[in-house]
Amino acid sequence: KETGEKYIEILQKQRLEFEALLASRLREQEDALTRQANAALQSKENGIQSLLKANAEAQEAEHKADLESTEARLNAELAAKYETAYNDQLAQAKTQFVKELEEKTNTIAQLAEKLKNMEAAFAGFKSFEVGSVQAHKLSAAALAFSEKLETDKPAGRELQLLKNAAGDNEVIVSAVSTVPASIVKGIPTLSELQTRFETVYKKSRQAALVPDGRATLGGQLVGMAFSTVKYAPEPDDAAPADAADENEYILVRARKLVQLGELERAIEQLEKLKGQPAFTSRDWTLDAKDRVAAEKAAKVIKMECAIVNDSFANDATI
Repeated sequence: KETGEKYIEILQKQRLEFEALLASRLREQEDALTRQANAALQSKENGIQSLLKANAEAQEAEHKADLESTEARLNAELAAKYETAYNDQLAQAKTQFVKELEEKTNTIAQLAEKLKNMEAAFAGFKSFEVGSVQAHKLSAAALAFSEKLETDKPAGRELQLLKNAAGDNEVIVSAVSTVPASIVKGIPTLSELQTRFETVYKKSRQAALVPDGRATLGGQLVGMAFSTVKYAPEPDDAAPADAADENEYILVRARKLVQLGELERAIEQLEKLKGQPAFTSRDWTLDAKDRVAAEKAAKVIKMECAIVNDSFANDATI
């Protein structure tokens, strides 16, 4: 038993260290993503503005220079040439200018399309950034809830923060809804339940050994005497065919399962109890059910957080 408890303590310590390391890495990743996003957004915005301004100024200057040069050249030539030649050359100049203007217009349209694509990419990146921050908040809330759940302290505040961070995540919302209401006052830990069960086992066995029809003080004293002088069966002993579901054998099997930390299977055994032993173990069974339900919910929440963070990590590498 002592070795099992030490092993459980080592596992709990390792899990706490792992969760602390995970929280630290999540915070580092959040800070790095935020800085990268801000730098990338500022760089893109500066580049777009510079590109648009430079192109507009260059095109305007080029158009103006082309027009002035063409008009000056035609005026000089028309002064010494025939009126018809002047008209022909002017028409050709206008045609060429229109052609060049169309080319420039097409270039501007292409730049406008690129700008539109950049704005769409920016919007997508912004959406990713917001989702990433939300995922980190969810992970932090889930970690705080899990850490508090490892104790018998009230975790109502942590549960509410987790609800707020879940948003429209249906998996988290559903898992949170299965957390028992007793979380607000605290749920006994596995080790506490194991310690308590020794007392519950003793009292329930005494109740099981009370002779039928003697649920009086005298009968209880008889049960206490029997429990002292009568050896309890071993968990691995084969129960007689007509006594497999007797209270004493049920209690022995449940005790072994509790010692192994298999609360859910132990609860299944205790629910087979009848009479006074069932009443004696009722409060412990209710607490054990709450612990099992809370642990299941926490497991689902952790898995969903891992999936969400993995999804954003994959998106960030694309």
